[in-house]
Amino acid sequence: MQQHDLEKFSQIMTTVFAYYEKDLTEMTFELYWNGLKNYSIEQVQQAFNAHMQHPEEGKWWPKISDIIKHCKGGSQDRALNAWNLVENAIRRVGAYQDVVFSDPLIHHIIHRMGGWIALCNLPDEKSLTFKANEFKNAYRALYGTPAAQHLPEALTGIVNQQNAKIKGARLQPPVYIGDAEQARQVARHLKTPQAPIEVAKASSKWLSQQPPSDPA
Repeated sequence: MQQHDLEKFSQIMTTVFAYYEKDLTEMTFELYWNGLKNYSIEQVQQAFNAHMQHPEEGKWWPKISDIIKHCKGGSQDRALNAWNLVENAIRRVGAYQDVVFSDPLIHHIIHRMGGWIALCNLPDEKSLTFKANEFKNAYRALYGTPAAQHLPEALTGIVNQQNAKIKGARLQPPVYIGDAEQARQVARHLKTPQAPIEVAKASSKWLSQQPPSDPA
C-alpha cells in the first residue's frame, strides 16, 4: 500500500473493528498498517472480506497473520485466473491483433516474456504449458509489489506492428480482455491507447477485413 491508500485503509479498519465490536486505537491502526503495507489495498480489502466470510475463521477477530495468509492465498488464485484470461485470448484473438487486459500486471509479465506475438506463436501445447508455469510463477512473485504498479506495456499484434512501419497507415483498435471497464482504465495508461473492441467481435471483424479467397 502507498500513502494515498491510508484513507481507504482507515475505512476498512473502522468497518472491520465495528463489525467485531472492537475499539480501534492509534497504536493498533499503526500495527496493522505496518504489518500489511507490503500488499496492495485491493489485496488487503479482499483478505479482510475473505476472513469475515469464512464459516469458521470469521467467528474470530482477524490477526495480521490471518490477513497475510489470505493475501498470499489470493495471489495463487489470481495467477491462475490471469493465465486463464491470457490463454483464452491466445486461442480466440491470436497474434494479429493488439490486446488490452483488465489486469495491468498481465501486460508487464507478457512483455518480460517476449511480447504478445511471441507468446501467441509458440510451436506446440508443450511450449504453452511451459509458458503457463513461467507466467503464473512470475505473477505470484510480482503481485502486490511495486512492480505491479508500473505503467502497462502495450501488447502489439502483427497487424499494428506492420502498420506502424507504413506512413499514413491506420492502427487497428485493440481487443479488451476481461472486465471491459477495467481494461478501459488500463488502456488509458498505455503509451498509444486506441479505441477498443470487445473480444467477441474480434474474430468477425478480422475476417471481414480479409480479401475473398479464389474459387477452387
